[in-house]
Amino acid sequence: MGKLCNVNLSVGDMAVSLAGHDKDRLYIVVAELSSDFVLVADGKYRLTDNPKQKRRKHLKFICKTDATDDITIKKAVEEQNAKRR
Repeated sequence: MGKLCNVNLSVGDMAVSLAGHDKDRLYIVVAELSSDFVLVADGKYRLTDNPKQKRRKHLKFICKTDATDDITIKKAVEEQNAKRR
């Protein structure tokens, strides 16, 4: 396996999953739990009321966003997905 990224992610950052069954899925950080873990949501499968706990080292920073609710998170993820294709 390649080297995993260890970026200091903060709330509102968009990141792509590098490991796990959700590899290559885009998320937005909705909360910071500790120095190792953050909570992420994608606005479709993982909503802000049920975010996924993810290790920071399994996420790669993409860009900053101002998305805070499910609707804007979903739009931001869809826009970024369209750019990636």
